[in-house]
Amino acid sequence: MKQTDFGGLRVSEVCLGAMNFGTSTDEKNSFEVLDAFVEGGGNFIDTSNNYAHWLGTGDESETTLGKWLRLRGNRDKLIIATKVGFDRHGKGQGLKKEQIEYWIDESLRKLNTDYVDVYYAHTDDPTTPLEETMEAFDSLVKKGKVRVIAASNYDVWRFMDANLVAKERGFVSFQAMQQRFSYLQSSAACPPKYKYNEFTSRERLRFLCDRKLPLVAYSCLAGGGYADKSRFAPDYVLGSRYDTLTEMAADKGVSANALVVAWMVNLYRVKDYPTVIPLFASSNARHFTENLSGCEIELTDEEMETLTKA
Repeated sequence: MKQTDFGGLRVSEVCLGAMNFGTSTDEKNSFEVLDAFVEGGGNFIDTSNNYAHWLGTGDESETTLGKWLRLRGNRDKLIIATKVGFDRHGKGQGLKKEQIEYWIDESLRKLNTDYVDVYYAHTDDPTTPLEETMEAFDSLVKKGKVRVIAASNYDVWRFMDANLVAKERGFVSFQAMQQRFSYLQSSAACPPKYKYNEFTSRERLRFLCDRKLPLVAYSCLAGGGYADKSRFAPDYVLGSRYDTLTEMAADKGVSANALVVAWMVNLYRVKDYPTVIPLFASSNARHFTENLSGCEIELTDEEMETLTKA
């Protein structure tokens, strides 16, 4: 699997999402998916301090991943990303200094490591001064607990303001953005269920392209919609774009999921698109490996243009 730059780190072109590990995906299947990802050349794994609190306590994902890291003894070969800032059963919300400092130590304990490679602000906190938030992140980097910081679910202008504050104060800055993005996009008439769950806009893509910052794309496989059309959320727009995808997948003898992954990892070749790192998971290793095979699909410039402009 190819690798790409992420704030000076070398990460695999696909990121494994560990959100449901330890809850809806049991430990055995979680370990098998992790093993399949590493065997396939992947090294970039994404979790959070609150996954998946709606199914359990919010500790399960990091704890399951931490146990696997300890048993496999491969921590130094991987890029581990976790997050801070979202609510978990009434605790942990916000990006105040004390929250960031408390939850990084909790994450390190659960992950069985003394540092994380990437630490995300999981969502914006407009109630806390950006100076306080960015200074807290900078302190963690200086202490060696974090290597790179990034932001998830931020408006572009807030992301820019945070990095401006960081530049003015001599702090480290956000090196990437994580946001909902897929081949099919949302209807403007259907706002997301949660404000933070907005689809990545063309403005956001052009901004990241201009700043040479990567986009980590969550919900990139649309919750299983490409494999089963009935599973698409109501806000997805199908139409001729969906037909173009499924027809090309059939012609190439691959799944629609794999073709979406192939399109995403090649978007850097298209004008006004940044490097896009698809983030996805599966409840079992077989399905995950099938989707991961998208990294091996070759797309010509003409095929990329056909898919992108559909």
